[in-house]
Amino acid sequence: MNEKMMEVFARDIIASLPSNKRMLYQFIKGVEDRLAQQAETKAQFLTLLKEHSPHHQAANRFGMTIYETVAFMHEIEDEISEKLERKLERYKWIDYTDYATYPKQASDSAHYYLTIS
Repeated sequence: MNEKMMEVFARDIIASLPSNKRMLYQFIKGVEDRLAQQAETKAQFLTLLKEHSPHHQAANRFGMTIYETVAFMHEIEDEISEKLERKLERYKWIDYTDYATYPKQASDSAHYYLTIS
């Protein structure tokens, strides 16, 4: 499976979440991504996570307890994983090169694929 396609599918799934789930998920992931960019090592990243807990920040921002936030985030991540798994089961690449009607100017090594998900 192409990692780029998995990212595309995941973004599509996240975009389709109800707004409350999407906002919480994107907030936490955004904080985690910013901390990861600041860190030079894995240990430094873990220290930054402890110091600037994304889940605590989200709890404060969204008016939830830390326990509600963590539980809700796990629920969201489980939902994303399940939807991604189902999408990957249905995902197919079909070599469409022999059926493509493109000008002969295209490279002989060009291949065309139909993606179904």
